[in-house]
Amino acid sequence: MKKSYDLDEYVAGQLNDPEFKREYDKADREIVAALAVKNLREEMGISQRELAQVSGTAQSTIVRIENGNLDLKLSTLQKIAQSVGKELEIRLV
Repeated sequence: MKKSYDLDEYVAGQLNDPEFKREYDKADREIVAALAVKNLREEMGISQRELAQVSGTAQSTIVRIENGNLDLKLSTLQKIAQSVGKELEIRLV
């Protein structure tokens, strides 16, 4: 009989592989950044188009950020934060 695994068990086992852990951590940071941009925009009650306009960024870039389909640059996050009167905070934990 085939043993079944849940996702948490699988990931926990794979995290022992340094390459898997590195990629997993990278994906986690990108998701957190994407959610931060989306949450900020929604808290302000503005559309992706409006955020793109005030930040001088293409709307397609905002869409890709929020969908997690863009390797974010700090300069892009800084530009978005400054355009809406926020500060970008980065912490090493």
